[in-house]
Amino acid sequence: MVETPKIVRLNILDTDYAKMAAGEAIPEDRRHRLAWGDAALNRLAKYIARYRYGDLDNQGRDDVLCNIALAAELFTLADMEDIDDRLRRTGAFYLTPGERQQILNWLRDELTVDLAVNPD
Repeated sequence: MVETPKIVRLNILDTDYAKMAAGEAIPEDRRHRLAWGDAALNRLAKYIARYRYGDLDNQGRDDVLCNIALAAELFTLADMEDIDDRLRRTGAFYLTPGERQQILNWLRDELTVDLAVNPD
């Protein structure tokens, strides 16, 4: 049995795709301050670019923020259990306003990245 490939239409510009693939620039002084490896910082830069340019819905943005929080170790196991419990109860993945704000504040304070502002 041969399956036909599933084509997914992306609603993004080529320039946005290029920005997502390149990742968000994290200032060099902040890179040294965190003392993370290049691979972790590059992954974080790509998450930030995906959030900024990915044309995501609320659930997609919350997913990216959750990935950032996990990479930065902002969420504990109890936090993740709460998020998983909400997903089981409601059938939708979402962050609470407090969780979302915690991540946005960390990005602003530690990386000087403000996701509320589009740099273009």
